[in-house]
Amino acid sequence: MTVGISEAAARVGADDVFVLRRVTGRRFVHLGGVGRGEGWAGIVEVAIDDEKPLADALDGEQIVRLENGGREFIFGPYYAHAAAIVPVIPDVVVVFGSPDGTIDADDATLSDAAGAAAAAAGPVGPAKRLADEYELLEAVRRAVAVPPTPVADAAASIAGIAAESLSCEFGALYLAETDTLVIAERGYSLSITEDELRTTLKDFLWRRDFPYCIQDAGTTPLPGALAKEAGIRSYYLLELTGAAEGVLLVVHTDAAPRGFTILCRALGERIAQVASAVLGVGLTREWTGAEAARLQAAFGELES
Repeated sequence: MTVGISEAAARVGADDVFVLRRVTGRRFVHLGGVGRGEGWAGIVEVAIDDEKPLADALDGEQIVRLENGGREFIFGPYYAHAAAIVPVIPDVVVVFGSPDGTIDADDATLSDAAGAAAAAAGPVGPAKRLADEYELLEAVRRAVAVPPTPVADAAASIAGIAAESLSCEFGALYLAETDTLVIAERGYSLSITEDELRTTLKDFLWRRDFPYCIQDAGTTPLPGALAKEAGIRSYYLLELTGAAEGVLLVVHTDAAPRGFTILCRALGERIAQVASAVLGVGLTREWTGAEAARLQAAFGELES
């Protein structure tokens, strides 16, 4: 966190600050900030046309204020009770946010603070990039280390690793070959039945619309019976391939509303790749064991 950005946050009473700079056309990358904005530096990228409040601020050259009844979607992966979106024309948008409070500073103070934050934000440093890369590596290592059999236990372990690595409160994994469903609960339980969840994931698998990442479930509800789950705020569906054909689901909930950063999405895709390999081996081992037992029994009947 640079001094300029932290001072800007203090001037407007913001817990979180994001400095988004244009990289090409209508795409912006988050360079640095305070609070969530510091931890997510370099791993948030948005298309401004998909983010109406940001587009309104930039295109209208005006400050856009948002205030919600609780933590609601602001932009990208960020949720907050209140936010002020301030354009620094032509290539920067600064977001001041408060997860639980308000942003009461006047327009002049917000504009001055946004200008200072924009001037202070530089490229993401190598230490931050290396830390993000190491986080991805550790998640992959944990998934690779899961014993392939029993398959149900392996699937449960991988669902748990995926949910934990992406800071999600719930994860589920469905395998088509065996119609297996496993669940990882980390502070959230579904109201629908396991059979309803199994059917929903099975149906989504045949859509072949992967990866499917939704930052605001309020505007794009979950598929099937999952649409009943009012507590889910964002969700990510990933495909498992090969012998382990299936679906991996992770969600953020009311417990800690947020979405998925670029790093989160990369983590999810790599874990899904590893899951496909590990569970594919496990399914093959279980099949060969069952087939060997069947053939041995058949030979035994012939000999008798």
